[in-house]
Amino acid sequence: MAVFVLMLKEFEDEERVVYQYGPNEDLMGRIEYDKKNGVINQLSQIDSQEFADEFFFKRAGRRLSRMIIKENQNFVDRTTIEP
Repeated sequence: MAVFVLMLKEFEDEERVVYQYGPNEDLMGRIEYDKKNGVINQLSQIDSQEFADEFFFKRAGRRLSRMIIKENQNFVDRTTIEP
């Protein structure tokens, strides 16, 4: 079974960028990249019996890391992660 991960940029300034992540727009957690300290933090988990937050958080974290390292901190407004 293929799982789709959606990421939507919620906020960005000089110090941080925050994304919502999850299987759809109705069920999302929040992840942050602290630009000043170079750290990725989970702000809130997906609250669902059906979907495991850890699965989505890890993929969102990897995609965020890619934006930081390979894409020169180009934080897009919307992205997806598909198998």
